[in-house]
Formats: sequence, C-alpha cells, structure tokens
Amino acid sequence: MRRGERFPADAAEIGLADVFVEQLVDLTAQQREDVLVDLVRLCDDPGGKHPLRAPLAGWNTLEVLGGHQRVVYRASIVDDVGLIEVLCLGPRTDSEVYDMAIGLRDAGLLSEEELTGLWDALAILDVVAEQVGLDGWDFVPEPAPEGMRRAAIASGLLDAETAALLSRDELEAAMSAGWGPHGPDPAAALVAALERARSRAVPMSDDEAATILSARARDRCGVILPRAQRPCVRRTGHPGPHRSG
Repeated sequence: MRRGERFPADAAEIGLADVFVEQLVDLTAQQREDVLVDLVRLCDDPGGKHPLRAPLAGWNTLEVLGGHQRVVYRASIVDDVGLIEVLCLGPRTDSEVYDMAIGLRDAGLLSEEELTGLWDALAILDVVAEQVGLDGWDFVPEPAPEGMRRAAIASGLLDAETAALLSRDELEAAMSAGWGPHGPDPAAALVAALERARSRAVPMSDDEAATILSARARDRCGVILPRAQRPCVRRTGHPGPHRSG
C-alpha cells in the first residue's frame, strides 16, 4: 500500500512469520510490547515510511526500538479486508534486515504453516492485549460444549445467555470457583471465568465482569479474514487488528 492509503475501517488481519515471533522472544518484555504497539499502529497507517525496491518491491519497513531495528512487512487489501504480513525484525545497519528478509521470503516463510496470528502471538509471548493498546474483551470466543453449558446452568452457577458467551476454559473456571458458603454464587462464577481469560494484577470486580459480558453480547464484525478464512469475532466497527478466535 502507498503512503496515505488506509484500510477499510482502519482494521486489518495481522499475521506474523514464526521467525518474527521467535525474534520477539529474544527481546526484553518491554521491548516486545514496544514492537507490538508499533505493529498495531500500522492498522491506522499501513503505508509506513520506507517502501522497498526490487528485490523486495511490495514490502515496507517500520522503524522500531528507537530506530535501531526495522520490521519488514507487507500491507494489502484482500476482498475489501486489510491484511498485514510481518516477515522479520533486524538491525537497520548494513542492510542486514533486508538480506534476512530476502532469504526468508524466498524460503516461503509466510505460508499458512509458518504464520501466527497476532492474538495467538500475544498468548505465546505472555503479553496482555491492553498493554499494546487493544481491547482484549470485545470479542466472543468459541462457546463451550453444550454439555458443559447445560451442567453450569443446571447447577445454578450461570444463566443460559451468560454460559453461551464463555469459552470452555472460562466455563471450567466458573464451575470450579463459583461457589460460596451457601452454594452457587453466579457473580463469583462470572468473575472467575473472565479472570481465567486475562492475567491480572488486581482482582476483577463483579461490576467490571458484568460490563465485559455485556460488551461480548454486542454485534460482531464478521468480516472473513484473508489468511485465517474465519470471521472476525470482535465487535462491529472495531479499529485495529481483526481477530479470528
């Protein structure tokens, strides 16, 4: 994409080559967050600042970590949906990052088998979505199996509408921790479920959990992501990275 062009709704699917994720692992926790913040900002300005020429025509670079490193990426629009494919990270000196990018591109390291979605990468890198400027709650996960939902409902821990908005892991947490001295405690069950989904230094309140659940019930974005070939599960009109699950 050219400088000044924008993605539809300023949103895009972001895929990371596995080698790029491995490079992030080698950084400090703060450096990882800083790089990811800069990547998320590409949804607002995909054209970047330094488009490349042959043999990397069609690719672009993003300066990160105070300008000492560059990320090589490609931005495009596929079937009216934004797509950012991130290849590698490397030093800006002596064209080292470009030599690396050419080798990785020629090796085909943006195949489906060698690509990690941004949201999966956050989990791999143990980075909380909010730390990189994302709303980690505005999505609906794949629901828990029907039998688990029925068990939680029959036990009095959750109502049917709430159970349908929780993933398997979240529902397991609700069923494990949602009990008080007098039996089922629906508020505690919901808090336990959502705390399972996010690392937190401060315990979640009942009101906060209810607000998050309400956000999950809103209409979904639903666009089909070019690489994942699955619908986006974030809320309608969200900015930034699409999410397939």
